[in-house]
This record gives sequence, structure tokens and C-alpha cells, in this order.
Amino acid sequence: MDIMDFYVSIDKIKHIERSGWKKIGVRGTRDTIASHSFGASLLAWVVAEKEGFDSSRMMKMLLIHDLIMAHVKDYMPIHEEYKDKRKLENMAAKDLLSRIPDEVRSEFTMLFEEYQEEKTEFSILARECDKLDTLLQSYMYSKRLGKDIFSEFLDSYACKIKSKTGKEMIKKLKEDSRF
Repeated sequence: MDIMDFYVSIDKIKHIERSGWKKIGVRGTRDTIASHSFGASLLAWVVAEKEGFDSSRMMKMLLIHDLIMAHVKDYMPIHEEYKDKRKLENMAAKDLLSRIPDEVRSEFTMLFEEYQEEKTEFSILARECDKLDTLLQSYMYSKRLGKDIFSEFLDSYACKIKSKTGKEMIKKLKEDSRF
């Protein structure tokens, strides 16, 4: 695969809105898979450094995960299909990874598989950064809309945040969540 073919997949994530925000009433410009990926990757850079992990590797892990997400419908936990989300991601990955340029295919594959298995401290922290971006986005939307959508996300995600840095962020958000 050449880089121009690969870029078609990159372009796709720029235009797919994350479905949950529309469902809960966020109007106007909403988060796309690309904007989520950007936020999660930058968070991963900072959180990884604070926690003593390889930030470059973590950012790559999140980027490949979100690139693959562009080829899977954005299911929310309320959707029936959500229970099969990981299986759908793995099927999309098999197809997409076969089309990744040869020079990076093995690294992309290894990082995606590690992320999916969620067995290493590294992949657990990467997933945490993915959740933190969604949680922080719900906080920002709550501020912008003047209504609390943050609490629902906090209830779902707070128990999944295990790192010292993540817990400090949750504490600060709880203290500051006045809508």
C-alpha cells in the first residue's frame, strides 16, 4: 500500500462524529474520532511522562486504535452491538492492517494487539488516557452547555482510572464540577 492509499483512512476519521455526543444533546460542533484521537494522544504524552512510561509508544498505540475505530461504527454502551465491539474492532484491524505500508505494519499490528489484550501496564494506561479524553470532553461540554453531562461519565469512568496522575485529575474535576 502506498501512503496516499493509507491517507484515505486518516481522512476518514476527520469526518466521523462520535455518536454519543449527539445523543445526549450536544449541539453545534461535536467531537470527531480525529479530535478525540488528538486529545487522547496529547493526554497520553503527558500522563505517560508523569507515570514513567514511553510516551511516543503510547501515542502510537492510541493513534492506531483510533484509526481502526474509523472502520467500526461508533457504538455506545447502550447499543446492542456494543457487546461485540472488540470483535468488530479486531475484524476491522485485520483488514486495515493488511493495507498499512510495509515499513510500519508489524509495529502497528503489535501495538494494536497489545491495546486490545489490555494485559500490560502500558496498554491499561493507554486505555485510561482514551477514557480520560472522553471524560474531560464531557466536562468541557457540561461547561459549554451549562448542564451536567459530566456526572454520568464520571460514574462510568472513575472506577477505570488507576494511575496516580489520572486519580489526581478526577479529584480536581470533582472539586471543580459546578454547572
